[in-house]
Amino acid sequence: MSECELCGSKKASRKTKIDGAILTACEDCVRLGEEVPIVELKPTRKAIPKLEGLEESIKSNFHVLIKSERSKRNLTQEDLAKKLNEKSSIIKRIEDGWEPSINVIKKLERFFNVKLTEEVEEKKVEKKADNAKLTIGDVVEIV
Repeated sequence: MSECELCGSKKASRKTKIDGAILTACEDCVRLGEEVPIVELKPTRKAIPKLEGLEESIKSNFHVLIKSERSKRNLTQEDLAKKLNEKSSIIKRIEDGWEPSINVIKKLERFFNVKLTEEVEEKKVEKKADNAKLTIGDVVEIV
């Protein structure tokens, strides 16, 4: 319990609203204003989907594929942007190698009917004996 902000009593356990201010009050002083209910916040957890060892990654040459597919269809960057409902600056940046959001990648895949992503299998690191220390070489695999 805390101190009543109106009379100083040590038995304040409720909230009251007086002239727009919310104050901590005791049982006697809470009637001087409008009692404010105490709301308890419950933590929420968001469900995170689990990927079973596979993860999608954008192909390293995706920008070259996009540019060649656009050229095959005799489209300018502006034309492609209009057809995808995106800005032409986005198309230019993509063709320069900038990695867009997955939504834009999916639009490009549908429009050109090509696969711009690839599945990457997650590799597991085998655990050494408990008394051995891990090194960076144990964790990192250089491709």
